[in-house]
Amino acid sequence: MPQKIAIIGGGVAGLTTGYLLSDSYDVTLFEKDNRLGGNVYTLDTKTGEAIDITVFFYSPMQYPNFFKLLLKLGIKSTTRPMEGCSQSFQNLKTKQAYYLNCDPMRITSTLHPRNFRALFYQGIVFWNYYKGMRMNNEGKFHGLILKEALRFLPGLKGDVLKMAIFPICIMTSMLWDELMEAPAEFVFNKIEKQCGSIKKFVSWRLYPCKTRTYVEKLAAPIREKIILNANIKSVSRFNGDVIVKMADEKEQTFDKVIFACPADTALKLLEQPTDEEKRLLGAWKYKDGLVIVHTDKSSYPSENLWGLYSYLYTEEDGKINTSINAHYRFQKGVPRNSNYIGTQHPNIDIDKNSIEFQKVFRTPIYDINSTETIKALPSLNAQMGTYFCGSYFGYGLHEDAVTSAINVSKMLGADWD
Repeated sequence: MPQKIAIIGGGVAGLTTGYLLSDSYDVTLFEKDNRLGGNVYTLDTKTGEAIDITVFFYSPMQYPNFFKLLLKLGIKSTTRPMEGCSQSFQNLKTKQAYYLNCDPMRITSTLHPRNFRALFYQGIVFWNYYKGMRMNNEGKFHGLILKEALRFLPGLKGDVLKMAIFPICIMTSMLWDELMEAPAEFVFNKIEKQCGSIKKFVSWRLYPCKTRTYVEKLAAPIREKIILNANIKSVSRFNGDVIVKMADEKEQTFDKVIFACPADTALKLLEQPTDEEKRLLGAWKYKDGLVIVHTDKSSYPSENLWGLYSYLYTEEDGKINTSINAHYRFQKGVPRNSNYIGTQHPNIDIDKNSIEFQKVFRTPIYDINSTETIKALPSLNAQMGTYFCGSYFGYGLHEDAVTSAINVSKMLGADWD
């Protein structure tokens, strides 16, 4: 009889472990939501469009394990590099706006006069990114938060600073003020992970499929052992067994457990956590980020200034607040005349009649306390039959979730290579 493993969490990390371990173990996956996927979500709209709400682009170069996983699932990359890579920035009060297009296949947009100043500013942004990465690699940002490190990069100021920081808000799902308090080393390591270097420039591309495609393929081998709407009360470890107790007091016994859920959730579920589990998992805080999918265009620049993302921001008394807005018409497979917009951290009034979907997505906050634990997190694995994985094992990316899941699966004997 194969050993029994409980996986707690049906996001990409939990699904990857279930997929890789399904041949060797009796796997049961528990997901508290009524759907799989975690922070990826494919929405079928009233007009028949299939839209990925939060995650829809990646880099084969910087996401090697995720790219390999897609290939294992029979999903080949078919989109061109930098497809749909365009952004707009608009001050909600002054209506001043910049449009930036980096898609080499849309040369007419790239060379349009409205793009010249933004391209010049973006050149300054990248130069300062690379300067910051070099200084970071030299150890000059050690112990500094981002706000303190920026004094070494005087070229990042005014609108140029906004063009530099707003994309990092996307990368981290963090607000401006939260980023300014984040460790500078983490921020510039993440920038290097996302953008590469002068010698190794990273090109991004849209997903070749909808996210639900790979969610369904990952879930297929364990489909009959997936429990949705799972209300787990506690997880205890006793005499070599792992006991999962539900809210109705029913119990199931397993040989091992994999926590593929947020760190704070794992710590809350664990009965009698070890001191190291308390220290490493307890350092993590999470935020609830509201995402609204709607068709209200009234607060946005004219449609010829729409990019893949629009940043609508306010600036008052030195405080900057931006919403992150995805124009889904730039996604692969979505009509070019689609009016659907996804707004994260809304700072605008949205007509209620235009709202088709809204959901809160939980994401980790990368602060001084949490980032210090990242390197030590793998040391928690294989203790008392307990394992952990998730995007917080790195930079909060799909690649980090998949890589940590692969590492756990390999520890348990799964074949990845």
